[in-house]
Formats: sequence, structure tokens, C-alpha cells
Amino acid sequence: MAEAKRQRELAGDGDDDGPAASSQRIIEQISVEDIKLRNDQRRFADLLENSLTSGGGDFDKGFYLTVEQENENADAVFRGVVRLYEGDPAPTNPFAELLSIENGEPIGKGGMKRLIPWEGSRSTTSEDYLVVISDPRPKSVELRTAMRRITDSLNGDVLKKCLVINTDTPGENRRFLKKNFGEDVALRILCDENMEWMREYTALGEKRFSMTMFVLRDGRVEKIARDVDAELLPMVVKNSIRTNL
Repeated sequence: MAEAKRQRELAGDGDDDGPAASSQRIIEQISVEDIKLRNDQRRFADLLENSLTSGGGDFDKGFYLTVEQENENADAVFRGVVRLYEGDPAPTNPFAELLSIENGEPIGKGGMKRLIPWEGSRSTTSEDYLVVISDPRPKSVELRTAMRRITDSLNGDVLKKCLVINTDTPGENRRFLKKNFGEDVALRILCDENMEWMREYTALGEKRFSMTMFVLRDGRVEKIARDVDAELLPMVVKNSIRTNL
């Protein structure tokens, strides 16, 4: 419920005096140490809640997390992979392992540096932002709908700063792009078939797989919208980057 309310706020009319803008101003006023302390407290609360509510439970078949996957997520906490919140550092190394849809190979450290503004990208300034939209569901109808919506709604400059990460194969992604967008499309897609990037960014979802949007800038996570609705995504992106300019 709280995340749905947050998405509605982000997808509002973009008024600079709205809740999203106010939240951004608060983040800017507190120190890095305060952000870390606040987010560590949130992570501890998450861990405590998960320990109290663990025990599985039978979910409908589909894209809910299995008990094994829930246990993997819990193990990840103790391996140092913790839930990300706004203001946290944005890990860059996981991007190097993502697969190019052109050749099916990892983009490597060089590709990561070309992609990430603050890592030395020549096409952007170090203060620029990167919007990442991820979805772990194979051939996700919701993600594909969202891709059509943002392609129709966002201008070219914003679209060039968007990156889609999914678990489909490079070939499947090429077929989808060719069928739906033709040869000339500004939208970038990278593959995370093993979901390693999504685990690092805690982007699998809570009890079910879902779509997540991140705005990354200057080495930090500036905005996160979890369990995003495909129809709301264009406005969520627009308002998220507006409050970060």
C-alpha cells in the first residue's frame, strides 16, 4: 500500500512543491553519514520483519518467490547484499556482467564505464543520471508494455538515459525489439539471465517478482520505485528525474 501511494505521488502532476520534491530536499539536507544510519536502520527492520514472517506459505503458481528463493535472499543479507534505499551508494561492478543483446557477451568493465555517467562515460557528464528499469519475469508482459509506453511518452534525450534490464536471452530481446520498434530504437536493453544484478540491487520484489525503477546519479541511488505499474511508469520516470535536476 505504501509503495502504491508513493508511485501515485511520483506519477502526479510534477509540482515542485509536491511530496516527491519535498522528499528530495530533505535528502539533500542530511549528510551521507545520516543517510547511511537511516538506511541501516531500515535494513535492520526489514531483516527483523522477514525473520518474524518467514516460514514460507503456499503461493499461487506464477512468479511468486519460492521458499528456496526467499532463503537465498535471506542468505544474501548475511553475504553483504542488503536492500537498497534512496541515498545508498550505487554499485557499478554488477553492470559489467550484464550481457549485450547484440553479441550475447558481458559488456565488461569498458562497457560499464561507457554506460555509467560517473565512471567515465564520454557521452554524458559525471553529474548526469541513469534510469534503470528491471523486471526478473521472463518475457514479462508488464515490462514490454512499459517499454512501449516510455518509448511513446519520453523524449529522445530522456530515453537515451534509460536502460532496461531483464532475464530474457539476447536473441529473444532482439526479436522483440525488431518486431515492435524496428531497427531504429533509442531504448537500451541488457540481459541479466542469472539475476545477479537484480540480487545486488535488491530488485527481485518482495513476495513476487515485479518491475523496479532506479534513478542513479553521481554514485548514488537517488530514486527507487518498486512494484511499478506499467501504465504509470512514464510519469514516474518524468517526475523522478525532474526532482533530481
